[in-house]
Amino acid sequence: MKHAWTVSEVAGMLNLTPEAARELVHTVFEGPRDVLSFQDLTLLRTAHRLSKGTTKAKITEALGHVRKEQVAELPLAAVTLQKVGKELVVNAGTTKWNAKSGQQLMDFGTSSRGATWLRPVPTRDADALFAAAVRLEETDPSGAIGAYAEAVAADPHHADAHVNLGRLLHAHGRLREAEAHYIAALVSRPTDTTATFNLAVVLEDLGRLDDAIARYRETIELDPSIVDAYFNLSRLYEKKGEKVAAIRHLKDYRRLTSPR
Repeated sequence: MKHAWTVSEVAGMLNLTPEAARELVHTVFEGPRDVLSFQDLTLLRTAHRLSKGTTKAKITEALGHVRKEQVAELPLAAVTLQKVGKELVVNAGTTKWNAKSGQQLMDFGTSSRGATWLRPVPTRDADALFAAAVRLEETDPSGAIGAYAEAVAADPHHADAHVNLGRLLHAHGRLREAEAHYIAALVSRPTDTTATFNLAVVLEDLGRLDDAIARYRETIELDPSIVDAYFNLSRLYEKKGEKVAAIRHLKDYRRLTSPR
């Protein structure tokens, strides 16, 4: 299972130039990095999203506070940043705090002494949005895309919503967006075979054959019974002129699909 990503792969995922991706990495991690983990990707995606409406200085300050105050037992992938008015809020499990001051946020508008507290953004039910999107798929695919997008906005770690949204975007030819959502699903659920296989397919469609091969191989490692992964590997190895590997995977495909 692949657990590392290059800056070039991050650039493709976020639709950035390599230079912009390196600058984002430098901002988030206070220095260059050549290899990035799934948890790193989560933080980069959040920083990139926030950069559209927040100054670089605020993002840097907020990320520094995340690194300093992160709950030890909570994985970084479970920590998110959220813009509330003009402030950045850190969400770590059930705890919220102001990214700049470190002040824990409460669920009411004023304290008993009259001091104003920042209200958290009301959360929506991601599961209900996901169910609504599933119902829309057959009759209104565009509406389903919007509903899945709302579901992942409500819960950025909803792997099923990311997978389904990626599949619909892929079908609409929006390949880079589909790639990003398959990766987001794997950030939350690294052993998801559907996300891994679908990511391989979209990488193949993007012409990134070596990356696609790596993902098809990971699919087989996760579940050796997924026959389409063997067939697709055989095709790609044939295309690359690697005859032995192509024949080996084609034999595996035939073995698994032949009548018993």
